[in-house]
Amino acid sequence: MPELDIAQYLRLTKDMSHMISNQWSVPIGPKQILLNDYLNLDVTLSKLMMATQSIMINVPSETLSVAEEEIINLYTQALVQFLTISLKQQWTHLMVMTDEDIDQFKKFPQRHLAHQYMGIKTMLLNSYHQKRQADFAHAWRSFLKLGLVELNLTQKALDETIQKIFNEK
Repeated sequence: MPELDIAQYLRLTKDMSHMISNQWSVPIGPKQILLNDYLNLDVTLSKLMMATQSIMINVPSETLSVAEEEIINLYTQALVQFLTISLKQQWTHLMVMTDEDIDQFKKFPQRHLAHQYMGIKTMLLNSYHQKRQADFAHAWRSFLKLGLVELNLTQKALDETIQKIFNEK
């Protein structure tokens, strides 16, 4: 079974980020780029939260029926966005996980995904505003746990979808 090759994904993300930012019609400064990256990740996490039906909508809206493919696409998009931020913050050393680290995730499943999403978003905000890499590392671990344990996504399926992202760019 292919495992997540975070080091390879980081290299591919770096190349993709340079290519994409060169295509922007209106260039922005480095501080705005980092803010943009955090906001893009927040939007993707919100879409993922909606797709996994982790919250109850308290305003009238259509009921969404989301295919599993959409969930894995959103999840891998967020994964690449995490990697992008780690590159820009120079926190790539926080990203690589061992098999033992990943096995530890299974010991503490989260029954309420809304709590997990809120925790991830809170830690990301702290990592942005307070420049705290420990919060970013914790958000990353919680995010991986969300995908591999709570959403039950396989490393093989994630790897295949991530490879598609990089091949399309």
